[in-house]
Amino acid sequence: MSVKNKIADWGKQLSILEGIDRLQYLVDLADKKTTLPAEKRINANMIPGCISQIWVDIRLEDNKVIAEYDSDAMITKGITSVVCDCFTGSTKEEVSNIVVEDFQNLNIQQLLTAQRQNGLGNLIATIINKSQQL
Repeated sequence: MSVKNKIADWGKQLSILEGIDRLQYLVDLADKKTTLPAEKRINANMIPGCISQIWVDIRLEDNKVIAEYDSDAMITKGITSVVCDCFTGSTKEEVSNIVVEDFQNLNIQQLLTAQRQNGLGNLIATIINKSQQL
């Protein structure tokens, strides 16, 4: 499934929920075990410009992008889980056709403060940039 299709699917799933229920769902997603091993929670994997700490490591496996993540804040970790899921399993070429604005279809920006919206944009841009460097 393409990145854009995954974004659309997540957007539909999240749009069913209203306000606080959507936030609770993101917290519930954060309860899942993180995919990033502790030894990869290093400064080089931190997302700049975020209020919370977010670590993302990008690698290729069988020519597919794998995005591993962790965060120290529940809502942020839930959002990061969704974003990383959208990219994981895609080719570098698919990722190179994505722009930050494509993620507006998740319909979560209205739940975020301006600073957190900035952090979300940095997260997406970092994953795209790291994927292109592989």
